[in-house]
Amino acid sequence: MSTRGRAPAVPEPPRYIGRHIGVLLWCSFLAACVAAMVAFALVDPDAMRGQGEAPHWWTTRMTVYALGFFFFWIVAALSSALTLYMVRTERPK
Repeated sequence: MSTRGRAPAVPEPPRYIGRHIGVLLWCSFLAACVAAMVAFALVDPDAMRGQGEAPHWWTTRMTVYALGFFFFWIVAALSSALTLYMVRTERPK
């Protein structure tokens, strides 16, 4: 078939992009929950601070827990996104 006189076909955006984003975020959230539970079961943020040192806003226990959780969530989301990309990418034949 000749494509002369026609514009090249533009690939359509993925139909299930919303579902893929939801699955990616949910799976990475669950992985971050497990990673945070394991990490903070082994490490106490208050024990890492020096003796007699006044706590700063970034060294309070809850702040360290929250920052640690979001760090784990970002790492897990990047891993999930890379996995999704590699599964969805076709190999040349």
